[in-house]
Amino acid sequence: MAVAVAVPAATAVAVASAAAEAVSTAARQAVANETAGVTAADLAAVVAQVRLHADAIDAGFITLTGILVLSMQTGFAMLTAGSVRAKNVKSVLMKVLMDTCLGGVAWMLFGNSFAHGTSANGFIGHSGWALGGAQSTDFAVFFFRWTLSATSATIVSGAVAERASFYAYLTATAWLSSFVYPVVAHAVWDEAGWLSAFAETPLLQSGAVDHAGCGVVHMVGAVCGFWGAVVTGPRRGRFAESGKPVPIPGHSAPLTLLGGMLLWTGWYGFNSGSGLSLATAEPSLFGGVTRQLADGTRVAVSGLATVQQTLPATTLGACGAALVGVALSYAIAEHVIDLGAVVNCLLAGLVSITAGCAVFHPYVALLVGMLGAGIYVCASRLMLRLRIDDPLDAVAIHGACGLWGLLAVGLFSPPVPHAVAGFPVGRHGLLFGGGWRLLVCQLILAAFVIVWTTATTVPLWCSLRLLGLLRVSSEGEDDGIDELLHGGSAYPMDAGVSPWHSPKVVASARGLPYGGKVPSVGSTLPRPPLAAGGGDDGGGGGGGGGLPAPGELPPASPRSAEDVTSSVSPASTAPSDVGGGDRVVRFHDPAGDGSGSGSSSSAGGRPPAPPHKWVGGGGGGATRTPSPASRLIMDEMAGAAAGA
Repeated sequence: MAVAVAVPAATAVAVASAAAEAVSTAARQAVANETAGVTAADLAAVVAQVRLHADAIDAGFITLTGILVLSMQTGFAMLTAGSVRAKNVKSVLMKVLMDTCLGGVAWMLFGNSFAHGTSANGFIGHSGWALGGAQSTDFAVFFFRWTLSATSATIVSGAVAERASFYAYLTATAWLSSFVYPVVAHAVWDEAGWLSAFAETPLLQSGAVDHAGCGVVHMVGAVCGFWGAVVTGPRRGRFAESGKPVPIPGHSAPLTLLGGMLLWTGWYGFNSGSGLSLATAEPSLFGGVTRQLADGTRVAVSGLATVQQTLPATTLGACGAALVGVALSYAIAEHVIDLGAVVNCLLAGLVSITAGCAVFHPYVALLVGMLGAGIYVCASRLMLRLRIDDPLDAVAIHGACGLWGLLAVGLFSPPVPHAVAGFPVGRHGLLFGGGWRLLVCQLILAAFVIVWTTATTVPLWCSLRLLGLLRVSSEGEDDGIDELLHGGSAYPMDAGVSPWHSPKVVASARGLPYGGKVPSVGSTLPRPPLAAGGGDDGGGGGGGGGLPAPGELPPASPRSAEDVTSSVSPASTAPSDVGGGDRVVRFHDPAGDGSGSGSSSSAGGRPPAPPHKWVGGGGGGATRTPSPASRLIMDEMAGAAAGA
């Protein structure tokens, strides 16, 4: 039988301590026995293997975030397509595609060398042309840096959309990606750069902090786009003779929202990947870096901590800006909450936190994003007052908010995240006790971007204009650049006609002559007669009418033009506003009584169809022009009807 014995507390503690010591001694002896044959070379091999794993983690992380940044090109494409008129959708999509591809080649040949060549001075790099001498371990970083370059070039496409020549835009893209952008990237992000916070002796003992590119990426693209918009001039019909802006809304709200959400998603890769590191090295054995703060606290420079810091900043900056966008839209637009304006405010918030996403506390990121939305709205209205046409508000979003983002770092960067991200200790934000040096460096960076980009892009835009290469013709702008250059509308009216073929090819396939002429806008085209008799189900019965044959135009609505107009919301019926330029078809009412074309046919089918007319004008007009292929089909049917 077991007997319980009371043991004093002190005795119990002593016994437990002795047991723990015995276990610890045994464990140490076991480890010593296991490592008795381990040499210094073995330990060095273990350290090297761990470092290889850290490099693999970094390479995988950089690759994945680079893919996210590349997906932002899809977001730009959708946002731009939704924000322009339907007649120019292919044009803007092609520009986004080509600035990505051409920019990649330009970055490989020249841009990467100018920005990050191993032989360099404070202003520019000058080695490693066409990736010469690069190792495979450098390629992940090269890929990520190219995606940032492509982002900067794409900003320009929105500012000059719907009137700039395709070839002029490609020229500007090549110049920006190969020389203009790389010089700024070198100055800020390369250790040899004269503005870099990572330089051996940074400017004002601080250097400029632009973690993910408010100045390097967004302001460079915006300043280039600004001068492109100024030199190219506004779209036809964008401003009245009095100077008052005339709305030309985009044709697709779903594409606008899709583009905005894709950009937001890609922005997480943009901000988190810009540090080019995820793994954090332990200081004593693996060469990690620590910094001592003013209060004596030591913190480790950590890629992991920096990445984690960017996530709430990217989230809250966008969320706060979108909410402010709703409030501003409701207040300014007389109780109308405009989707496009809210999406733009969201993007403005993202741009605003881009420079400081690695250092901002979450509440600071929320504040900076909210203020960014207000700055965007003010800048957008200023652009209109200056009669500068920017279809996507690219300058207001990326330029004004990029500038604000740089200044926000100089004001709101706190000491601990600032040091953890690897920036100079004690040179944090003014409002957190870091002094004025960082804010001055941020101002110098902003001034450098504006002056450098202006000096290198204005001569290019002016030269293209003098050579007659900058802008499409007036006829091409009226009919749409898709008609002029890209084989017809992105939304072909006849699904049986391939949108990949030019009007000439389509005409040849149909055995029709092609003289390069299209029916003038506003001309009346007779409609072919519909099959008489039968209801919509193809059977008999009066007043129903048969379904149109394949390739035939749909039956006319019996509603009058006034009825059609009255069914459209008042906000969309202003001149050059109906359908966002996606030209609207209105039908005549010959009888003038709103009954359509009059009495029913004797066969009991639909009444004779009235003629249809494409009304309105180009250059921001309110009509919709069919593609050349669709015109050919309509002319063919009209000729058959006239012959009958």
